[in-house]
Formats: sequence, C-alpha cells, structure tokens
Amino acid sequence: MSWERLLALEGGTVGSIACAGDRDGTAFAATLTGVFRSAYRGERWEWIGKGLISPFVQDVAVSPHFELDGVVAAATAVSGLHMSYDGGTTWFRQEFWGVRPTVTRVAISPEFGRDEVVVAGTQHEGIYVSRNRGRSWNGFASGLEETEISAVAIAPGLSDGGAILAATATGILLRSTDIGRTWQRVARDDADPLECCAWVNRTTAIAGTVSGQLLRTSDSGETWSTVCAAEGDMVNGIAVDAGRQIVAVTGSGSLVRSSDDGKSWQEQALSPEDDVSALCVAISDGCVLVGTDRSGVYRQAGEPPAVISNAGLVNRPILDLAVSPSFTADGTLVLATLQDGVLVSRNGGSTWESTLNDPGLGPVSAIRLSPDFARDGIAGGVAGGQVLWSVDGARSWVRIGSLTAESAASLLEFSPDFAADGQVTVGGQDGLLHLSDDGGDTWRSVWTGLDGSDLLALAYSPEFTGDRAIVAAAGDSERLVVIRSNDAGETWKPWVEYDAALGWASLAILPTFKPDIGPVLLAARDRIAMPPSSGRGPWSGVRVAEGGVAVRQVTLSPDFARDGLAAAATSGGVYLSSSEGREWSRMDGPLEGHAVERVSIAAGDAERRTIYAALGRGEVWRYTA
Repeated sequence: MSWERLLALEGGTVGSIACAGDRDGTAFAATLTGVFRSAYRGERWEWIGKGLISPFVQDVAVSPHFELDGVVAAATAVSGLHMSYDGGTTWFRQEFWGVRPTVTRVAISPEFGRDEVVVAGTQHEGIYVSRNRGRSWNGFASGLEETEISAVAIAPGLSDGGAILAATATGILLRSTDIGRTWQRVARDDADPLECCAWVNRTTAIAGTVSGQLLRTSDSGETWSTVCAAEGDMVNGIAVDAGRQIVAVTGSGSLVRSSDDGKSWQEQALSPEDDVSALCVAISDGCVLVGTDRSGVYRQAGEPPAVISNAGLVNRPILDLAVSPSFTADGTLVLATLQDGVLVSRNGGSTWESTLNDPGLGPVSAIRLSPDFARDGIAGGVAGGQVLWSVDGARSWVRIGSLTAESAASLLEFSPDFAADGQVTVGGQDGLLHLSDDGGDTWRSVWTGLDGSDLLALAYSPEFTGDRAIVAAAGDSERLVVIRSNDAGETWKPWVEYDAALGWASLAILPTFKPDIGPVLLAARDRIAMPPSSGRGPWSGVRVAEGGVAVRQVTLSPDFARDGLAAAATSGGVYLSSSEGREWSRMDGPLEGHAVERVSIAAGDAERRTIYAALGRGEVWRYTA
C-alpha cells in the first residue's frame, strides 16, 4: 500500500534561469510549476517549489555569495515575491506594505553581502527595493500604474553610486543612482521596449529589445547605441559570466555572443530544430543554459550545438484528469494538459499515448467521459474556450462547430443519465450556460442571472432523472456564488454567496442529496463548505489543513453510498474524508507538500480502492489499498 509514479512529463516552458557561480554549479530555473534546482550546471534538476504560494514563477535571482548565504529570490504571479535563505529548500513570501502584486522581475545586487539590496519589478505596482535582505521594502510607482516592469538590472558598486536600471513594457527606461530612492527617465531615440538587461561592469551594460536590437551603454545607462540588430526577433535574455563573456538569446532560437564587452557579436543557432524559441539564458563556468518555450532547458558545455537537458525537469502542467466509469474493465485514464493536448492510458496508467496535440487550440482545461463511456465511447473536453468531442473512446477529437471560441467554454459535464436523456452542459463566461439534449448535436444558451461571472464548477444530482437538479458555482473579481436549478438548467436561483474572489471552485453532490437542501461539498480557497441540514442560511466551512493549503478539487468515490470516501486535491497533497467531508486527514508519502491538481477514486471491488492523483507540474501517481 504505497504511492507509485506512473507518468512524469519532462521539459516545458522555462522563463528564467540563474546560476549561483559556486563550486557545485548550482542553477535555478523559474517555470510555470515552481522553481527547479540543479547542482550539476543543468545536467539534472529537482523541484523545490514547496512553500511557494503561486506556482507561476516568472523570474529567479540568486545571491553572488550563494555558498555563504543561500539566498534565492522568486518572482511569482499574483502572490508576490518569495525569498529563500537556505538554497530554495524553504520559501517566505515578502510583504510589500500589504500589497501582493504579480512580480515580473527580480534582481539581487552583485555586492549583496555588503549592500543587501534586492529589487523587484511588478505588474501595475511599480518597483520595490529592499536594502536589508528582504526584511522591509520601499516602493516607487509614479507613472507605472498601467504597465509592467519588463527588465531590472543592478550594477556593481551600488553603494558608491552604481546604477539600477528598470524598463517597462511600454518603452520607459528608468535609472536610479541612489539605491532606488529616486528614479529618472532615460531619454532614448526610440521607444522600443527593453525585454532584458545585464551589466558587464560598473559602467557598461547590454540591453535587448522587443524588435531584436541589442543596445549598449558605457556611461552607466545615460546614453545607448545599437550594436547588433535582428529585426523582428525579440531578444529575450542576456547573461554575462565572470570572464565577461556575454550571451544573448532570441525568440527564434538564436544564440548571440560577444567577447569584447558587447562591441561586436557572433550569431549561431541554438539547435538544429527550427521551432525552438529561447526565453532566457545563464552561464556557469563556461556552461551555457538556455530556457525555452515548451522545450525545457538546452545546455551547451563546449562546442555547439546545445543539447536538451531536462532530466528531472517535470514541468508540463496537467490541468484535468478523468477516470473511466468502467475502469475495472477498460483501465482508461484521460489527461487534459497545458501544452501536450490530450493524453490517454488504456492500461491503468502504465503507458500513455497522445490523441490530440494541436498548439493552435490552446490549453486543454477540462476533460469528461460519458457515464456509459465503455459502451458509447463518448468524451468531451474544453480547449481554448472551444468544446472538443470524441465518439471513439478518446482516440480522435473534433471541435463542436456550433460552440466556437466565442462561446468561451470553461467547463463541461454529462448528465448521469446521458445514455437516456442526451444532456450535456457547457459552462462559459458572463453567466451563460450552453445546454444540449441530443448528445451535443444542437445547443441552446441559458443565462444564469450572473452578469460578468465565469462558471467555475457544475454538478448534477445523482437522481437527476427524477429531481432535475443541478448545482453550479460562478465567480468574478469580487465574489463567488453557488446557484441551483430544479428544472434541468433552464432557470437558476442563488443558494449562497461569498464576498471574495476565490478564483476557482469544485463541487461534489452526495448520494443523499435533496434539491434545495443538500448535502453538497464546495471546495474553494483553503476549505470545503456545505449547506446546513435545512438547506438555508450560511454554509459551514471546514479547513482541510492548517497553513494556507489551497483545495483545488473535491471528489467522491464511485461507491460513496457504501464506503463514504471523499478525496481532496490540494496544494499540500491528497486528503481523504470518511465523514462526508466534515473531517479530513492527509495521505502521507511522496505527495505530501506537493501541489495536486486533480484526484480521482477508481471504481473497484469491496476489498480494493485505487486512487489516482495528477500533480500540476506534470506527474500522475497511483495508490492502491
């Protein structure tokens, strides 16, 4: 009785890499699923995202004295800046005077051991500077409220007048020579936005622009000149090593080098593959590490070309998991992913095949299997706001033409009596539901009464044929509302409302459900709530765990009426309840402390229960008891 890993999707998007310059060759990679660390100059990676409130890390920086202080900084979306003082083992969220912005860029001073300066650039909140290793912060936002900081760089000699540069996505370049207390705009001949910047020495810096220009300054950022041009090819990253070798990378996969402080440049292809898009670059003892869009990390330790180096970099997010209702017979599991389309296993997770991989569709955010999947082979999904449909057991997929991207689909659910009533419901934006009573052939739109709200979750009553009840959750920037329908989705009325933007929700309806009464389990933020026994009044909420663990999904065993088992996928592992959701306990083992996106309990016999868990970063695990 233990967890077994069935799938690990290596590679994915790497938006930032930072090298520590220590004897072990430690490097850090910022990804969509947290931070990864390598102790071998990128030869092998390990996930160290435990403690990061948001998994979407946009930038990472490391102290130049890493061997002594272990300081690393991670810029995250929505949840602000996180600092680690033990090499990334534990993380602490920084408080910016009560503001927790999306942090887009972070830089640590080259003389951090002396000046203790960290600079964070944000989206819509300006620039924050700490002069005491992150213990306190001062902000500067004048004129920056409507833009994001696209580049930050700190020159050597900061305490003696060295400059800090900060660029915005709208083309503004700011410069400070008093450790971020005041900032001045730098006059430039054009407004081509800077995407990256790096200092070569105290007075010389190189910057890359959106249109493919490499700019150089030799007077601490006061004036700039173009030294290299690759028109229409964005320069995404610049790195400088201890020997002042400079390397820049572009969106089309070019690697451009200079060995004379940026005065002249030589270009080479990162890889023989034509579709590699480079996003960032770092150098460690002559070894060049390049982060890419979708392809993970490329490593060049000697002569070109660079080679893929993704061992342990499990960073291709899984967004949804569906288990066949007839799992004991067909062993089918289906995954919806951010970058890999639809993946299917027909042997309980031992092997997987891709049945849909169309980057033009966008992320596959939801996947569902018909209650009679073993017989009818019908599956539905949502990708990029469009509805996908399969009639051959998820082997091939088509888009439902009458529901286009304009329908803005976000979720899909089959009626439990789909074989008889043909009902399937698609949730969308602006409070709209799309209903079909003929197995997806024709659709009609129904307004829920919630203008501006997105449908986040939907669940059918187990006795839908008789009671015609459906429960849904919808949210916007200010609230989350649970609504209910007793006429198969034609009309809706509110049940409970929360005056907070909870971001996501999951619903599970128990077999003893009665319309307008419950019981219903609502998972949102860090708790699971349920209506009172009368069905009226505030819902009571239970924290699944202490310490701010977020609950991503709640689900019931297919045999819940007999075994009473519920499971929750959380940012801290898998939790189980045998008390109808009133009490929860964590499943110990390798998933403890890891972000689990989806969990499902497969149908089985009276003696066995098989639990499948999909980690957001791209792993599938199985537990059999």
